[in-house]
Amino acid sequence: MKPKKQRRSGATETFSVSVDPETKAALRALADSAFGGNMSALVTDFAAEARRRTAAGDYLLRHGLPKLTTRAAAELEAEIAAEIAAAKRRTRKRKVA
Repeated sequence: MKPKKQRRSGATETFSVSVDPETKAALRALADSAFGGNMSALVTDFAAEARRRTAAGDYLLRHGLPKLTTRAAAELEAEIAAEIAAAKRRTRKRKVA
């Protein structure tokens, strides 16, 4: 007798998405490398990013700020990454023997 298949914990929804074969392969490769092959975890990660983008857009709208262009967003992300890298370099301490 086969063991009973366990359901995932928590409420889940199933839906269908149609993509071209190249996109499907790219998504599968990303799910395999970053989420242990779990396509649902990949989609959940995409949804979290969508919620962050929506919140950022709402913030800009609420404060009357223009949306960033793609170039300006990339420059801002690069600046933040550089600041994080610089902070990590500053906080390293030598180990004392």
